[in-house]
Amino acid sequence: MSRFQSVNAVAALLMSALVVPMICASSGEAAPRSTFPGRRIGGGTRGECAARPMVHLVPSSNVFSLGNANLIALLEGPAANPMPLEVILRPASDDGFAAQDVSPLLQQSLGASVNRLVLLRVPAASSPLLWESSYQCDEDDGADEFGFVTASAPPALTLLLPEADSQVGLLQQQLASLQAVCGSSTAVAPLKQVFDFGDEVIDDSWPETVTVQCF
Repeated sequence: MSRFQSVNAVAALLMSALVVPMICASSGEAAPRSTFPGRRIGGGTRGECAARPMVHLVPSSNVFSLGNANLIALLEGPAANPMPLEVILRPASDDGFAAQDVSPLLQQSLGASVNRLVLLRVPAASSPLLWESSYQCDEDDGADEFGFVTASAPPALTLLLPEADSQVGLLQQQLASLQAVCGSSTAVAPLKQVFDFGDEVIDDSWPETVTVQCF
C-alpha cells in the first residue's frame, strides 16, 4: 500500500467514527467516572510560549480508557516559536486526584515542533492515571495589563482508566490506525470532527494535515 493510500485509509477510519455516537454524552444519569473536570485542551494563553493550544485526543468527557493498546495522542498546531512539550502520567485515585508521594509512571520531554500529532505508547497500569501535558517554558513571558503573569498556561489534564470500555473502543481503533502513518501525515478535519473540537480550538490557522510522530 502506498503512503497516499495509507493516509486515505486512516482518514476513512476516522470519518467512520462519525456515524457512531460514542463521543457525545449519553442521556440519563452518568455512570461513575464518566466525566473528569480537567481540561483536555492546554495552552492557549496570551504569553508567547504557551499561546498555542495542545489538544488531548480524548472524548469530550475527558475520560479515556486505555484498554490493551495503551496508546494516547495529542495535537499541536502552528507556532512562531515552538517550545518542548512535557508529558507526565501520575497514579491517581478513581476520582482523578493524583496520588501523593508517588513517582510518576512516565515523565517524558518531547522536542519542540509544530503541526504534529504525537502518538505515545504508555506503560500498562492497573489503576487510573492522571495525564498532564504542558509546554516547557524557559522563562516568564511577563504580565498582562492587569499584572497577572501570562507565561504559564494550565496544562491539559485527562483521566485515563486501565479497563476496556466499549464506548471508546472505536476511538482506540482510530489511534491504533495512526501507527500506520508514523513519520507521514494525517488530515486534521476528521480528527476535529471525531473528537468534537470547535473552531475556537482548531481554527483556520491550522494546516490541513499534521505530521504523525510516534514515541
